[in-house]
Order: sequence, then C-alpha cells, then structure tokens
Amino acid sequence: MVLDITLRRICKKLYKRKSGLLLMQSGEERTRLVLDMIQSRPRDVDVVIWIAPAAYLARKNYIRDIKRSRRGVTGKFYFFSVEGISVSDYKYLKLYHLIDKYRAFAVLDEGLTIKNTESGRTARLISLARKFKYRVVLSETPLTQGLIDLYSQLQFINPSALKMTETQFSNIFLPYYTDMYPIRRRWSTPAEEKKLVRMLRPYIFLYDLKDKFSISYRDFFFDLSAKEQDSYLREKENYLNNKYRVGFLEIMQKFQHIYTLAKDKVEFFSKVSEEIMARKEKVIVYVKFLDEIQLLRECGVLKGLNYIVLSSDCKRKEIVLQFKEKCDILFCTYGAGGYSLNLNFCNNIVFFSQTFDYKNKLQSLYSLCSGGQDKEINVYNFWVNTGLEHLIKESLDRKENVLKNVCKNFGKAKAINL
Repeated sequence: MVLDITLRRICKKLYKRKSGLLLMQSGEERTRLVLDMIQSRPRDVDVVIWIAPAAYLARKNYIRDIKRSRRGVTGKFYFFSVEGISVSDYKYLKLYHLIDKYRAFAVLDEGLTIKNTESGRTARLISLARKFKYRVVLSETPLTQGLIDLYSQLQFINPSALKMTETQFSNIFLPYYTDMYPIRRRWSTPAEEKKLVRMLRPYIFLYDLKDKFSISYRDFFFDLSAKEQDSYLREKENYLNNKYRVGFLEIMQKFQHIYTLAKDKVEFFSKVSEEIMARKEKVIVYVKFLDEIQLLRECGVLKGLNYIVLSSDCKRKEIVLQFKEKCDILFCTYGAGGYSLNLNFCNNIVFFSQTFDYKNKLQSLYSLCSGGQDKEINVYNFWVNTGLEHLIKESLDRKENVLKNVCKNFGKAKAINL
C-alpha cells in the first residue's frame, strides 16, 4: 500500500485543488488509495459517483473489489458507465439530479474514455464537472494519440487550468510540420510536451506506473513476392482508377485486405507458432480482419493447431476460459480486445496485421500484463514492406515517442512501447 505520508500529501493536494489525475496501474492498490482519499474527509462527501467503461462494470470482480475495499466510506455509491451517460438521457439526468442534490465525489476510471471533445460522453461529463465537489481521474496511460488527448481530461479536472479553447491548445502545443507527403500535419515536439507537463503538474496526485514485467519486442519485415507485388499494384490501380476523391479509411481497409496475407509472412507465422508451442506457452494473435483467419485455414497453416477465435460478437468470458484451459492460440480482432480481457496466463502476443490505433495495441498488451505478477512478455510485430505499412509504423512511432516524453517529464524514464 501507499505509505501514509504519501496519502497525506495526496489528500492535501486534493482538498486544495478539488480535482486531479491519478496515474497508476489498475488494481486493488489503486482502488484502495482512491477510497482512502474519499474516507479522509467523510463530512465533505454525501455520495460517491463512480464512472467507468461499461466493460469494466461488466466484470463481477470490479464492483465487488470496490465495495469490499470501501470500509469506512459512509457515502452511498452510484455506478455509471461512460457509454450510458452518453447515449441515455435518463442516466444523464439521474446523474445531474444526484450531483445537484448531494455533495459528490466523482471517480472517473480510465480518463482516455473522454479524450475526444466531439463525443457526447465528453461533452456531458465536462458540462457537469463543476457540480462535483471533488473529481479524480484514474488512468493507466495518460495519452495514446498525442497531447490533444490531455485537453478534454484537463477540461473535466479543471477548465481553469488551461484557460483556452481546443483550437488555441492546438496552436500552442501542436505546431504544424510537413512530412514526405505535401500535407501539413500537427504534432508536438519535446519542448511543447515539457511545457504542458509543467502546467499539469499541480493536478497530478500520483505518478506510479511500476512495471512488474519485462517485454521483449521483435519486429519482422516481409517483402511481397513478384507475383504478389504485381497483383497488389494492379488491384490498387484498378481501385483508384477514375476516382478523384476517396476516404482514407476506405483505402486503408481495401489495401490491407490485398497484401495482409503475404506468403513470407504466413510461412513465418507458422514457424513462430511452432516455436511457442515447443516452449509449451500460449499466444494471442491480433488480426485486423476476420477473413484473415479464414484464409489462414484455407492455406493449411492452422492445421493441427489447437486454437480458438474471439470476435466482437462472441461470448468473451467463455472464449477466454476455453483459451486458458484447452487451447494454445487465441485469434482476436482489435475491436474484440480491450478493457475486459484478462490474459495474464499468456505471455506471447503476435500483431499479425497492423492498426493505426495505438490505444488498441496498448490495451492488447495490457491484457497480458494484468494481475500484477512478475512475468516476461514476448511481442512479435509483423510488417509488410508497403507504403501503407510504413505509414502505420511511422504514426505509431510518433505516438509512442510522445507518450515516452510525457512519462519522462512526469518523472518516469520508461514507458511501454510497441
């Protein structure tokens, strides 16, 4: 547990600022610390409003652990999902009524759920922020897409901390740059990142992201064969022919479908699978599209392998249990991964096809790191030498570097990288 002197320091900061950010890995220690903060001023709090992703609240042990650790906290607890506040007027008005009538202590678990200022959940929570007596935002990762992720979190914590609009924030902290394409983009530099952390520091209650695991990263690059290259260029030309305007996401999905099952990559996956099975370990394999798994079956790569597939329409708990007890390989789409997966019995992860979404990759990795025990994790990144894959890798590298710089300025030299 956090030492009493640390708790006193955090509470002193809380009662002065009324709000702040707690950066800790999720678990019993973080829950206990938050409840200790609430308990330290019982006469100031009538109700506790605990807001979390629906996937968190769906876990039986999540709410159970909170209630089990709440000894001494006299205020009544109310649980809301961030998704429910966004889509349900009834839940939004219920929350409004509670915080209008009572002195409320708000706990927002996973601050990144309100990083998008254009989303309904963000707008609604920010509109209610000042009505809470106290506000604490919990997070394992402060940002995934860039400094802009911190803007809405700070607006919820304290709009007066920045005193600027999102446009002004972008103009100050995200200067323009020009890449290899004739397009101007916004991205921060270490100087802007350091400046923002200085402004954030009064609202950081604790930064304690201790790594209880070691991660081995392995990048593998594969070339298209002459036949695959010819087919890829031909389909690319046919697809873009006579089209003057196309959506980027549409192009990305189409092109990834064409090259994702390159022969060299498929054969190497078979080799990696054999090595992992020889070590008597389990592996989770992330793919962008479900038809990749079907094509792997048709190629015969999965013949003789004991595997199971998790997609967004599956019963997740049952699939994870089967993977734990009966299977060696779990195939999973990025959309099906995320908050509610607990795969701490697995220590190998293969990103068979890639995604621009850095948050999805981090959450995929965190699902193996849950549980708090020391362990070694092997990460296999598969890349195909195409322009789109290079663009994805460049984007992920930039996001990773921002996260590293922010963590370093918070006082932690190391951050999870992919």
